[in-house]
Parts: sequence; structure tokens; C-alpha cells
Amino acid sequence: MKLHLFSGSRAAVSLVVLLFGFAPSALAQAQARSSWFGLPAPPGLGDPHRSPVAFEENFAARPVGVPDGEEINTALEARGILPDLETIVGFSQMSRAEGNQMWGRITGRPAAARTIDWVAGRFRETGLQDVEVQSFASTEEMWWPISWEVRLIGDPAYGEGSEDVILESAFPTAGSELASPITAPLAYAGPVSEPVDPTLEVAGKIAVQLLRPQGGAYSERGRTVEAARALIANGAVAVLNLVEQPGNMHVRDFSNCGGPCFNLGGADGTFLLSAIERAEREGLTPPLARLALQTDMLTDLTGQNAVGIVPGTDDGILIVNAHADGWFDAAGDNGDGLAVLLALAEHFVDPENQPVRTLVFVASAGHHSRGMNGPSHFVQMNPDIAARTEMVVNLEHVAQLGLDTGDGRFLTTEQPMNFGISNQAPYLIDVARRGLERYGFRINPTFPANVPGDLGGYSSLGVPRVQAIHAGPLYHTSGDVLESISGPGIERAARFFAYFIRETARAPREWIDP
Repeated sequence: MKLHLFSGSRAAVSLVVLLFGFAPSALAQAQARSSWFGLPAPPGLGDPHRSPVAFEENFAARPVGVPDGEEINTALEARGILPDLETIVGFSQMSRAEGNQMWGRITGRPAAARTIDWVAGRFRETGLQDVEVQSFASTEEMWWPISWEVRLIGDPAYGEGSEDVILESAFPTAGSELASPITAPLAYAGPVSEPVDPTLEVAGKIAVQLLRPQGGAYSERGRTVEAARALIANGAVAVLNLVEQPGNMHVRDFSNCGGPCFNLGGADGTFLLSAIERAEREGLTPPLARLALQTDMLTDLTGQNAVGIVPGTDDGILIVNAHADGWFDAAGDNGDGLAVLLALAEHFVDPENQPVRTLVFVASAGHHSRGMNGPSHFVQMNPDIAARTEMVVNLEHVAQLGLDTGDGRFLTTEQPMNFGISNQAPYLIDVARRGLERYGFRINPTFPANVPGDLGGYSSLGVPRVQAIHAGPLYHTSGDVLESISGPGIERAARFFAYFIRETARAPREWIDP
């Protein structure tokens, strides 16, 4: 009888002892096997700027279909957009090269400011008018992880040469604090899909729980945090969240778990859970783990938005927004959206494509930083623009390849996206449907009113807000790298949004906001 590590109930591991019985001589077994029960060593984080998911041989993303007559819109071609995306991702990679264990284009940190300055430079090169970098002060302090480590402590009882193993994919959840390192035994608490067993002995231990997100870890936020808080309340000194996903990625999600909490990637999670199971099967003491974490609360931070304008022939304004910040390399959250924003700016600044409504392009800050929401600060700092705004279009997560988490392979199509239309205007829904049919942009054929994320910062304008967005398996992970972006997909996104903006920018106001 075999224990399937990523299935079963919270009691599954403890049942192994009954199923297999105790080893007659743990020491003899340890001498007869290799280190850590003969388990394959976890691979580490590897090169975090490369995809943790291998591509099939001769992989090719679904090609772009360009409608007749639109070949002349060269600013919307992937070959021009992808170099900008590579530059954007490069700002993130630079922050890691500078020694930051937590890297990315995080508002309030140098890489984000460099990105915004570069975007403003691209706006000027393209020919946008009234280009500015608008700075603003943070209204809240920001939790920041400086350094951390999750170490599985070696024991010769687990096999000759069983030395300490650092689980490199570990990432602390927001709000976690440790005054000093802690060492404690591990206790498996089961999957977060089941209620925490109140009889489970976790006092003084590091509880381990498993989550199987159907999309990104985002989909498991509620019950992961709820279960972690219950385990801490029952006496656990910390919680490890094993995120069952392909590869071995950092996962930057969850917050306020009630105590120290770390996420582990798929390969590290498999190794750790296997070690717990083997130790229990053989009647050995549970493995020990040592957790260390140094954090800071950052204050007096500054955020920046880059703004540029393409004048129209009408006084009305349509804002086109894409947030510039992101965790880790952040190619799909939101490097692809920002690169498409630049392509749209270049497209509409061409006199042949001059819009009716004036277009205000905003590369916004603070999507991932408390107290520095770029859109809300933009509205406060630009009352004249705010008063004339008639619609906001947000570009977010627009071209990432789909990922089959079952067999761990990339699909040839992009991750499906929701296309939210806040006011459910029939005309806007019709334009989106026509764009979907025209370009094959990978949006779902239903159009919800929910528009989460950056568009909340524009809600005070009281105008229609529209966006494409997804929270797929690579969302908020270190696997969100350049290789995960579809070249044809990014061109599809650019052509779709150019069409959507052109049509809505010339429509009567009562059509877009009846």
C-alpha cells in the first residue's frame, strides 16, 4: 500500500505507521541507505530568471492573425514590443544582481524608480506631450523581508550523510516576524481544503500544510490563511505552506497568518513531506527545521507615476493605465501590460491614428506596495484630467502562456483572462466581443462587472472602467519570467486594445456610459 503524498486527509501521514509498522532497527536501515532516506535532493531555486517549467520540443505559441489592411500598424508588432518587455524585466533582474533576496520592481525601491524614469523617456522618444514623472509620498509603512532561510536539519538516523538541506524556494508571507531563529519539529497538518483537526498535536512545532491551487496561489488565499491562523492558535510556532505547483518557485502570496509563515515551492514541498512520511513510517523522530527571518518596516518611501498625453480632437479623456511594478522578474505581472502600453502610445501618436478623445497614458506605481497606490495618487494630483475623464482602460497580465498544472507543461495559447466592464454597458461589451472575434485575444466570452486591482484607484472618477486580467499559476511567483510570455500573445493584446480604444474613443459618451 502506498501513500500518495499530495492526496488524502490531514490524518494520512499518521496512518502510515499503522499501515507499514515500525522499522525493527532504525540504525540498521540508516546504515543501509543513502542520505535522507534515499530521497532525491530538491533542486534548489536554480536560475530564477529562467522558466521553472520545461518547454516541449519544437514548442510554438499560436500565431497571430492580422486582419487585412492592419499590417501597416507596425507599432503593434511583437518584434517591437518584446525588446521593451526585455528591458522592463531587466530592471527587476538588476535588483537581484544588487544582492536583494527579495527582488523586483517594487514601488519605493530603486528598481521601480528606474523603470518609471525609463518609461517617461520612452514616452518622450515616442512623441507624447506633457510627459511627467509625478512623485508622491507613501501614506503607510511597508513590511519588507531582508533575508530569510528555511533549513531542514540533518540526522544520521535518516541515512548516512543526511546533512542539513536549505529549502531555497522558501518565501516569508507578508507580516511574518521572527525575533530570532527558531528550531522545532515538523508536524504535518494536512491539506487546507479540510478543516484543521483540533486534536492534532502542533504545540511547539512547525505545522506543515498543503495547498493545491487550481490557478495561482491567489485562489487559495482565504482558506490557507484561515488554516494557518488556526494552527498558530493551537500552539504551532510557525507554519509552512507547501504550494503544489510545477517546478520550485518562490511564491509571494498570503499575509497576516497569525505568526511566522513561509511558502515552499513544489519540489521543496515534495521533499519535505516525503521526509516527514518516511520518518514516521520508520518510527523515527520527526525532522527538525530551523527558520530564520530578518525584516524591516520601511517608512518615508516615495512612489512615481509616468504620464504622457496623445491629444485628441475632443475635450473628453480616456485614461490607459498599466502598473509598472511587480514581484521578482514580473514579466507577466505586469511587464507585458506595460510593454503593450508603450506600443499603444506609439501607435496612437501617429497622426494617421489620432483618436477623438484625448488619451492619457499612465504607467502607475504601487500595485504591490501599501500606501502608494499609483492610480489613486494620479487622480488626486491631476484634478483637471480627472474632471474630463470619461473611461479608464487597464492593461494587466495580458500575454502569459497558459500552464497545465496537471502535467506541468506550457500550452500554446495564452492564460485565459477575464475582461471586466464595470458598468456593463452593452456597447462596451459588443466592442469587446468584436475584438475577441477579430484578433483571437484570449479573454473569456463573458464580461463581469468586477474589476479588481488597479482600477480601484480610479473608482472615485465614477466612469466606466475596463480591463483584461488573470491570476494564473505563475501569478506572484518567481516563475513569472520572460520565457513565460507569448510573443504572438503580446501582439494579439496590442492589436485588441488598439481596436478597443479606437472604437470607444470615438463613440458618443452615452454609448460608453449610458
